[in-house]
Parts: sequence; structure tokens; C-alpha cells
Amino acid sequence: MEGTRLSPNLSSTNLSLLNNTDTTRAYVFVPASSTTKLIIFLLLVVVGTVGFIGNSLIYFFISTKSRRFSYLQSSMFVRNFNFYVKSLALSDILSCSVSLPLIYIQLMFDVFQQGWPCRIVRYLNLLFPSVTINNLIVISTERYFSTRPIPRSFSVSCVRRLIFSAWVVGFIAVITPTFTFNDVRFDLDNNRYTVVCKIDNTYLPFRVIFVSYAVLQHVLPSIILICINISLIKTVWSRKRSRLMNIQMNNAIRAKLRAAKRRGTYLLILITFAFIIPYSWTLYYAVYVMVVNPTLDFQFDYRIRCLSIVLFFTNSSLNFMIYLVQMNDFRHYVRKVFCNKVS
Repeated sequence: MEGTRLSPNLSSTNLSLLNNTDTTRAYVFVPASSTTKLIIFLLLVVVGTVGFIGNSLIYFFISTKSRRFSYLQSSMFVRNFNFYVKSLALSDILSCSVSLPLIYIQLMFDVFQQGWPCRIVRYLNLLFPSVTINNLIVISTERYFSTRPIPRSFSVSCVRRLIFSAWVVGFIAVITPTFTFNDVRFDLDNNRYTVVCKIDNTYLPFRVIFVSYAVLQHVLPSIILICINISLIKTVWSRKRSRLMNIQMNNAIRAKLRAAKRRGTYLLILITFAFIIPYSWTLYYAVYVMVVNPTLDFQFDYRIRCLSIVLFFTNSSLNFMIYLVQMNDFRHYVRKVFCNKVS
């Protein structure tokens, strides 16, 4: 069905759960134009492929790099940094290889739209963003305390426990909001209706649950991350510009480690904002719909939700680009991998 032929507005009066068989209207699977679905599909394929391959490369690069024995690789900062990057890359890899294929299937085929399959798919969609933001909280907090006038660096074992906890909390945190998703029916006109797996915002407790989850798991952590990273930027920039010299700065090895810390901190700050900025649109649009419950045209709402998904998954591709620009040795590694394959 072409999207230009559909123009009914959707409101709480014509949105209901599919709890009985409707004999007066014909069921239509996602009445969006084939062009719209194809464009969204291709965009998701591009960002998903780049994100999966790029983060797989960074994961294996860091794993190989961690096995080298040197003063820099044995330092606490570099070991923690390597663990941070591997954890974030793993989350992106799983997101591109688990969540995105399910979105492809839902976009093109009439499956996973009802019952428990709907909730399981949405659980996996929510899982990896929650894990990522929990990882970023751990990373930013550790970086913040380690850059204070009196540094308080976390030990490697402490960082590993915190990152493991971030994953566990992510798995647990998305269980409750998953139950707010259901097979929601939209009456398009007097002759047609469709069913979409989305949050049932006609039921107030579900709206409260999802908004609470969004605020506690994403909005407040995002605000905290922004404040911490702005402070980190100011601290690192002021120290870089400072002309005060101490005896340790004459030590070439310590100077190299200090430069590695500065570059690593900048990279982690960039990765944090690369997550917050694209994901904020997706999150705030969902919260807006939950709180305001506006009257929306189905085509408009469908396109906005799909484009929000595309925008969010660009985060995986952005991370790869950031690693490629900021890490000189990673660029050499990528060049070596692809040159060997070509030759």
C-alpha cells in the first residue's frame, strides 16, 4: 500500500489492543510505501554493516594489543582503557548482529508483531543501549576521579567488576519496560486496520513504567554524563595548556604515558557524546509520545520511529570512525588487514 493513500489521524479513541477478531475491517501489514521501507532497510543495512565490521576490528585489535608486554600496556590506565573499549565494542557488535536483524525482519515481514515474540524483540532492542549507557557511566566516573587534583584511580579488578555489573544491571533494567509493549491496533479508516508492536500508551500504568524507565535509565544518566564529560574536557584542556613543568615531565616514558592518557580520555569523551546525541532524539520522541499522547498520522509516526532507529544505530558506525581517526595504531592495523586480504 502506498503511503500517499493513507492519511487518517490516530488518537486514543481509535487505538486499541487487538483482543478480538474484526470482521468489518481488513488487516494491512504496515501500510507504508515500499519505497519508504526500502530506504529505511538500506540505511539500516549500511550502518549495521559498518558498525559490525568496524567494532569487530577494534575488538580484535584491542585483544591483540593487550597481549603485548610493555610499560604502557602494563599501566593501569591503558589496561582499564582497553577493557572499556572492548566492552563498548562488544555491545555494538551484539547490537548490530542481534537487534538489527530482528528490526530488518519486522520491517519486511509480518512476524514478531504480537504476544511474547513482540516483547522479546523489544527486550533485545532496549538491552544494548542500556548496557552501553551503564558502561559509559562507569567509564566517565572512573575518568573523573582519576583526573582530580588528588587522583583516585580505580584498580583493574575494580573496573572489571564495575563493567560486569553494568552489563548485569542492563539485563535486569529492561525487563519491566518490556511488558509495556504489546500488539497495538491502529484503525486506519473504516475499512482497514494494522497492528504494530509498540508501547501501549492507552494504559496509564504502562506509560508510567516506561517513562520511569526512560528517566532513571537514560535521561538522568545522560545528564550526569554530559556534566562529567564537560568537566573532563575543561580539566584535560587546562592541563594541556599549562606550562608548569615538573621533574617527571623530563622522563620520556612518563611523558608518553601522559600523552596516552590525554588521547584516551578525549577518545572516551567523543564516544560518550557520539552515543548521547543520536540516542537522545529516539528517547525523547518516545517519552514525548508517552507523556503528551498526541494525535499523530500513522505514516508520520512510522517514519519518525524508523528514522530514529536509523539515527541511533549510526552510533556504532560513529564509534568506528572515532577509533579510526583518534588511534594511529588502529589505522595501521585496519590498513594491514585489508591490504593483506586484497593482496
